[in-house]
Amino acid sequence: MPRWWSLPRECRLISESVEATLLILLFVIVAGPIVAERFGVPGLIGLIAGGMVVGPFVLGWVGPAGLLSQLGSIGLLYLMFLAGLSFNMRAFLENRKMAIVYGLLGFVLPFGLSMYVALSFSHLGLLAAALIGAMWASNTLVAYPDVLAAGLQTNRAVSAAVSAGVVADLLALSVLAIASSTAVIEIEGDLVTFASTPDPTLPVFLGIPILIASTLWGLPKIAEWFFVRVGHTRGQRFVFALVGMSAGALVAVLGGVEGLIGAFLAGLGMNRLVPSRGALMDRIEFVGGSLFIPAFLVSIGLSINPAVLFDLDTVILALLFTGLVVVGKTAAALITGFVFKIGMDEVGLMSALSFGQAASTLAIAQVGLSLGFFGQEIVNAAVLTIVSTALITSFATRFFARRVERPPKPEAALGDSVLVDVRPNDSDLKALMQFAGLISPDDGLVVPFAIPNTGLMDVATVLVDQAAAAAAEHGHDSTGLIRVDESFTNGALRLIEQADASLAIFSWAGLQFPSDFVFGNEIDRVGELSPIRMAAVRILGSWDRVVVATGDMSVPWKREDSLMAVSVAQRAAAQASCEMVVVTGDPDSLEAVLRPSELLRFVKSEKLSSQDLAELRTLDLVVVPAHTLAAARGFGQLRLARRFKDVSLAVVAGPHRLTVTTARAKTNARSFVGPTTPSR
Repeated sequence: MPRWWSLPRECRLISESVEATLLILLFVIVAGPIVAERFGVPGLIGLIAGGMVVGPFVLGWVGPAGLLSQLGSIGLLYLMFLAGLSFNMRAFLENRKMAIVYGLLGFVLPFGLSMYVALSFSHLGLLAAALIGAMWASNTLVAYPDVLAAGLQTNRAVSAAVSAGVVADLLALSVLAIASSTAVIEIEGDLVTFASTPDPTLPVFLGIPILIASTLWGLPKIAEWFFVRVGHTRGQRFVFALVGMSAGALVAVLGGVEGLIGAFLAGLGMNRLVPSRGALMDRIEFVGGSLFIPAFLVSIGLSINPAVLFDLDTVILALLFTGLVVVGKTAAALITGFVFKIGMDEVGLMSALSFGQAASTLAIAQVGLSLGFFGQEIVNAAVLTIVSTALITSFATRFFARRVERPPKPEAALGDSVLVDVRPNDSDLKALMQFAGLISPDDGLVVPFAIPNTGLMDVATVLVDQAAAAAAEHGHDSTGLIRVDESFTNGALRLIEQADASLAIFSWAGLQFPSDFVFGNEIDRVGELSPIRMAAVRILGSWDRVVVATGDMSVPWKREDSLMAVSVAQRAAAQASCEMVVVTGDPDSLEAVLRPSELLRFVKSEKLSSQDLAELRTLDLVVVPAHTLAAARGFGQLRLARRFKDVSLAVVAGPHRLTVTTARAKTNARSFVGPTTPSR
């Protein structure tokens, strides 16, 4: 007898169509997380439950094969690709010792416990037990939003947990790669080995090295060439990112490895080319988070039979898995806390964050099921374990977060978010944007901005668009900003705060003697009030030599600005592969921060001497800390103004210290008056 909720035959034929499947999928994607969050469980559980409800075991509206299953397979690739793109190399390097120790312990202990239990109390083979161990050795930061809400994202325990999660996931995926590349079955007492992927073109010992080389070496080079030479629009770059993901997955399959391994490595390879705070990353995350990844979660629900989901054996197995996760991760956190002398509250926070299971767990479980390593009961228990660990990690993280003191906000990396003033001036716009991109080479944003006068919005829009296009030509993901304000100074300061910038670069006409030195310059006023590092820049074109003068470094704040100038100069010289001349009174102290090179030359002097100034060439880029200009007096000011007139010049300083004259600005006068009358 047909069930009352079953569709008649005519309706079932309609439900199998692309249109109906798409409608059902989108409805579940919208409604599932909303309903789940009403009950205090993660939204991904709602998606899995929604797939179970519309699947063949309940309503029967969607079958286990077809469009939804294919979208789910794409979603799995997308999920792993995003995991590679989102890897924070900077955070990992800053906490690498603790991250590696906790990551290794957080993997080895749950992995070993899970393998021991699987081999001792079940009839699973070695590879199946290894996959189960990898499922619970990985972790997903389900409770990370609670850490953000508490302002603890920069806490050392949190940073270690985040980076260690990446280490554990990498190791778990390595186990998956090995297990999926070779399956082992027992036939009449004999072990038979066969490739898990259909008809691999290459043997595994060749396929894996080729996969690593193509995704981590070849793909980044091709992507960089494409971003610089061809793909200047975000639409083109977005499609190319998907091409990279697909290519990595295909190479993996040809080498006898699961495609999701290739997608993850492709994400790692393109990581530095896709800034985490950029518009391109937003689009990649939006498409994946809105459609493909939810489709993967819904497709998992299609294979779950609710009649056996809450079977006593399944519940017991889920409780066992939960215990393995909690015991393994807690033991790892305790050992790490003892080694690095971390307080118990931070240890609790670190372990609580690591309890969460979701993305990698589901990916490994789905692959293990599809390859026949274990049955549906393992996947059912995994779903229940994900729910239980999500609740545990959420409540435990909130508990320990209240007991851990909030750390002070650290200073952002120099190139994290670079604001670039594009007022019409002597600078070549393309060269200016290239210079800004040098300071923000990896995972940083280059943001051109303008603060126009009333009636000049169209002019500002054109300039900002041209600057964004120029940044795109150099491979950077750039979005312009325009702000109308009562003065340039106020607008710039508000924009710095709004954009959460790490560095502001101001377009500058260069030293104007005597007007600037007598009446001051508005850049001085912004520099005096700015809470972030700043640079006043005039870039006349490309350069074939970089000259940096450190000036006096006897005072800590002066040394800080001098080192900033050296860092900027080093990046500019490396990009152009040109000579770098360092004029300093203490070359020994800089040898430790500068990479030895045949193109590096030291000149021992406290300041730019008359001879050094006379040797400046038109194609030089001169980088100096602001205090070297402020120290100039009388004819020294005139001499600097004359010698710097025909060279590209960058003056840098830390917060509240940028001055390009000896007089502070006394006015908040507007300075954007259109291209016909450039600001001085």
